[in-house]
Amino acid sequence: MKLNHRNGVSKAVLTALVITATSGSVWAADYDESNLQDLGKVVLVTASRLSEEKVDIPADTTVITAKEIEQGNYNSVSDALKANNVPVVQKGFASYPELNGDTRVLVMVNGRKMNWDHLIVSGANNAIDIDQFPVENIERIEVVKGPNSALYGERAVAGVINIITKEGTMGQKTTVKGEVGSWGYWKTGITAQGGDESNAYFVSYSKTRQKNYHYKDSNGNSHEFPDSSINRNNVTARFDHYFDDDRMMVDFSYSHRKDGFGIYLSDPQNGVAYGSGMKSNTTDMSYGVTYNFGSDSGTFVRAYRNTEKADAPFAGTPYEHDLTMFGLEGQKTWKLGDHTLISGATFNKEDIDETNDGVSFNKGAKTKAAYVEDKWELGNGWTANLGTRYEHHDTFGGDWASHIGLNKKLDENTHAYISWGQAVNNPTLKMLYANSPYWIGNPDLKQEKSYTVTLGIDSQVSDRLLVSASIYESKLKDALDWVWDTSIAKTVYYNVNKEKRQGLNLSATYKLDDAWKLRASYNFLRQRVDTGSGMTNDDKNRHPNSYGLEVSYEKNRWYVSNNFRYVTGRSTAYYTDSSYFNWDLNVSYKLSDSTKIYAQGLNLTNESYEVEPYNYPVGAYAMPERHYVVGVEHSF
Repeated sequence: MKLNHRNGVSKAVLTALVITATSGSVWAADYDESNLQDLGKVVLVTASRLSEEKVDIPADTTVITAKEIEQGNYNSVSDALKANNVPVVQKGFASYPELNGDTRVLVMVNGRKMNWDHLIVSGANNAIDIDQFPVENIERIEVVKGPNSALYGERAVAGVINIITKEGTMGQKTTVKGEVGSWGYWKTGITAQGGDESNAYFVSYSKTRQKNYHYKDSNGNSHEFPDSSINRNNVTARFDHYFDDDRMMVDFSYSHRKDGFGIYLSDPQNGVAYGSGMKSNTTDMSYGVTYNFGSDSGTFVRAYRNTEKADAPFAGTPYEHDLTMFGLEGQKTWKLGDHTLISGATFNKEDIDETNDGVSFNKGAKTKAAYVEDKWELGNGWTANLGTRYEHHDTFGGDWASHIGLNKKLDENTHAYISWGQAVNNPTLKMLYANSPYWIGNPDLKQEKSYTVTLGIDSQVSDRLLVSASIYESKLKDALDWVWDTSIAKTVYYNVNKEKRQGLNLSATYKLDDAWKLRASYNFLRQRVDTGSGMTNDDKNRHPNSYGLEVSYEKNRWYVSNNFRYVTGRSTAYYTDSSYFNWDLNVSYKLSDSTKIYAQGLNLTNESYEVEPYNYPVGAYAMPERHYVVGVEHSF
């Protein structure tokens, strides 16, 4: 949406508030002091590899619960993240998260690493398509901003996202779900869970289809994005067995995606795609076994294996790859007076077998690591987290990564913190060794190394008000990027620059009464790069200024939410507009305790915008225009 459409935006916002108010006018809205969750009761395991309350963690963290996912009727992980102020980059057929302005984010499922050079031709640094993980089986999503290489090793440059799956419950429960929507969209799914005192299981299956999505160009004309159809099947399973205080968990996931391969538009103004008739055929499979000793999750052993097979034509030429990752790790926790010590060791082996237009390469890499973390109770509400990790890569040798965090617990629902952390990121196998007609690897690449300083505070000011604020600065050297090498007429990865990011994250949640809730956020990002002539502003900055507002109503059988997002300050050298405004509406009604119907309106402002920069041509990664989804869910 362009600036000259702001009158329409105002009308859209007013309409949203009227819809929400109409839904709630039937019911009396008496204030209930128990509606806000106590900050001190929010528990995470990702930040320190140990179960801790949020007020004890010196980091900027977010938890998205199963209840929030259910209420929001999110049909993807990216939808859940975006609704909770975590940006997601959508590039062609894939979606990957961004934390503090950086896409170098480690994604895990139940603590298992999932990242690799995964997006076929995207050029993204070790990203992963997070929408391959179905939302139906998610218990919570933990988001930790800031470097976590001291605990998790490579990839955890900007932060960590850990998707924790649902555990079966006592008894038996089955849930079926069906959705239909714009552009021939439909989705069906079923989950089954059960258990007893010794065993628990949770299994899910979903199938999603959609024809090509539509988008608006910068002049407001509607186009169909060629080769953007969706055909996906997902299966997940989790089994838990209890041995007195010990527990063994076995989890499995399977994802098959035969999607349109719409990379970008070579002529966005007229809707002309780059290439035609391209389809990706990708199968991911992952399974793991974790044995926890005692009720404390801080002592465990784990083994897992991830695989991906993919084939797709790129620019009319055949392409396929076969990726394999094996991981083994163990961790032990000790309590020694005022110290809680965590130590562990990991081993990872990654292999890639790739063929592009008849040209092949086959390479592998191994990493071994040992780490130690000390949580030191200093007294008077002060704690210090001190950690370091030594990791050896069979190509780049050994490196240390450390972090320091200082936390002050002001009361049971307020804490302030400061942290400093290092990160090391190894080039992927594709960056190092790719051999194709279009791009080649560079075996002379160096590791990306960075550090980040964060200062923040979280406080539940009252039973009605929850606030959070953090500021950060990160510096990264030897940043990896792909460039066109005119001497060989191919794309090559190089260590091209230094990067510096400075930012501010603000959020507040306010309960008006027992039914109405407001959640507002503001994020500022200053992104600078140095390519050899000094630091300059990075015009690729996706969201220099980002404003978010959620207005929600929950009463009796109704749940209504309006999500508004406004982004300003972007460069028109890479984006078709310097700003965009987006509105999503979600309405649910429970027909009974076991049956729910719902409807969604997405991008109701009918905005034309992009969230991924590309300067040739500008606006090449168009996002979907206004569309709708209706669904029904029944449990028995």
